Amino acid sequence: LSAFVRALCMLVSRKIRMTTRFHVGAKALSSTIDAYAKRFDLLEVRLADRAPTEASLRRYRKNVPPHFEFVVVVPPAVAALKPSAAFDAGLAQTKGAVTALQARTVLVSTPPEVTPAAVWRDRMKSLLAALPRDASQVVWEPHGVWEIEEAARVAKRWDVVLSVDAAREEVPPGPVAYVRLPTLGAARSYSEAILERVVQRVGDRHETFVVIETSSALKEYKTLRRLAQG
Repeated sequence: LSAFVRALCMLVSRKIRMTTRFHVGAKALSSTIDAYAKRFDLLEVRLADRAPTEASLRRYRKNVPPHFEFVVVVPPAVAALKPSAAFDAGLAQTKGAVTALQARTVLVSTPPEVTPAAVWRDRMKSLLAALPRDASQVVWEPHGVWEIEEAARVAKRWDVVLSVDAAREEVPPGPVAYVRLPTLGAARSYSEAILERVVQRVGDRHETFVVIETSSALKEYKTLRRLAQG
């Protein structure tokens, strides 16, 4: 009997570990937040000159279900990692948006000028120390000369999540994955085979964030959900 119970516990444990919670969103908000939340459960909020006010962001949070996830994307002046008045203002704006949206995730999309050089690594570490980390996680999306393997090693050292294109790149190990599926150019949507590859590369996680930037994001979202559940 004890052997049977152990085997049953192993099966239950395996089932639990293989349950990955997906949060999926489109490239941007193209309608009201209420209508958007009926189709998706993730939205990147990009902070720039014309970003919503904190009052508007509080209304966003109020008008979506509790499980809906907001990702605050820091302003370009902050992601550039260059000390300035714009950097300080953008950092304050980021913190205000995190509070207004009750966001658990902050995304830093560094430009190509931010290279693997030591000076940029030091500046990134300073930014990470200034961002709210008590109730939120940071996602890093590097551009330019960064190799995926090196970026993954650095992200692990910084205790941040590396954003990747899982249709083309391996997803670094960890409890959380952040995936961006960019516009394909001539092709209008991702095939089921490619989306299945994405699900396989994500594998077993606590949760996965997926941003689909194609015009057919809703269709791909449904396919991705079906494949993940299957």
